[in-house]
Amino acid sequence: MSKRQSPINKQVNIDLPLLHASQVLMKDGLKRFNVWDCGRRFGKNVIDEDVAVKFMLDGWPVGWFEPTYKYLGPSWREICDALSPIIKDRSEQERRIELYTGGSLEMWSFDSNPDAGRSRKYKLAVINEAGLIKNLLHIWNESIRATLADLRGGSIFSGTPKGLNDFYKLYQIAGQPDRAETWSRFKLTTYDNPYIPKEELEDLKKEMPERVFRQEIMAEFIEDGGFFGKLDKVATVKQRELPGMHAGHRMVMALDWGLSGDYTVQGVGCCECNKVVDWERFNEMDYIYQREKVKTMYRRWECESIMPERNSMGLPNIEILIQDGLNVLAGVDDKPGFNMTASTKPPLIQGLAVAFEQDNFQVPEEAADELRAFEVLTMASGHPKFSAPGSMHDDWVIMLAILRHAMTNGASSTFADLEELGTADDDFKSRWVIK
Repeated sequence: MSKRQSPINKQVNIDLPLLHASQVLMKDGLKRFNVWDCGRRFGKNVIDEDVAVKFMLDGWPVGWFEPTYKYLGPSWREICDALSPIIKDRSEQERRIELYTGGSLEMWSFDSNPDAGRSRKYKLAVINEAGLIKNLLHIWNESIRATLADLRGGSIFSGTPKGLNDFYKLYQIAGQPDRAETWSRFKLTTYDNPYIPKEELEDLKKEMPERVFRQEIMAEFIEDGGFFGKLDKVATVKQRELPGMHAGHRMVMALDWGLSGDYTVQGVGCCECNKVVDWERFNEMDYIYQREKVKTMYRRWECESIMPERNSMGLPNIEILIQDGLNVLAGVDDKPGFNMTASTKPPLIQGLAVAFEQDNFQVPEEAADELRAFEVLTMASGHPKFSAPGSMHDDWVIMLAILRHAMTNGASSTFADLEELGTADDDFKSRWVIK
């Protein structure tokens, strides 16, 4: 807690979270340039904000940088709440505050402006979630570094590893002996946060692939450090194939529904060849036309069955597909389609990861970028949350995971007509009006 004079000559209290021992160690070890490699839920945002607030209270300008605009929200709210008694001017739209102390904060994201902060001058630049920032070294050298020249400012790069990318290279730079006077680096795991129950982390260790646990929890830099491994070897299918090339093979189809902001992705897998042979990705399309595309692909390949996502508007769409004669596979709850929940999603996604690493499941090359970006986040409880980072999509991931599940669980119940469906879920037979 720090005390500074207010504009009316009163002392005001600025309340900040109490740092735990490892965060204090990092703060005591600050040098001009700092690289903080942290496991999920270690508390890097807390120490980032603590240092930034100190600089602002001392009257200095601070720049804060994130990979996407979505990531700015939590830190913006927490810093504004802490400094509210001494904020002189505040712009929500520009993510900028000025304090009565003379200090200021400007927040930037690189998704809308790769030259964020250019022409500004800062005493401190905080680059948060540095492991997720593409071309980080280029951004540092061409844009951010020059903002520190006027005031001989410093920087903090904090994040969780994401392969051997530029964050890893900066971590290596910070460890070079000839940089020891001006650079520091720390590696802290999730275990170093005393507020995360160790029992939860041990449970998580059993649930997650070893390489993912090492990266996300133990903060290790691992080659091809995304959740999915071996993508250079499995995301290799360059073009769609023709049904005649797979005559007599067992063909299965899957799809992830979307309408406006999200994409619909549908694909066909050959069980004998262990690969995706046809696919389509589209958005801004009425469900009537989406269903026609689904039926066309299903019939062209003479698919044995199809497993659509059931969430949201998937439910009434599935009923119509059954009415139109498609053989719909049951999900893990023995109801038609796959219902994505907090309990069904982790094993589904992990099954796709195993398919890549152990079974060499071949998928379209165009899905590779989304697969590489997909991440597992550790919640406060210690349990995993699987998602695409920031504003990115995960429709490819979901479709491929459902398809792989359908290809390897072909003995599951299917629903070829509504009478059969009624025995599983009478409520499902209600006639929805859907366009």
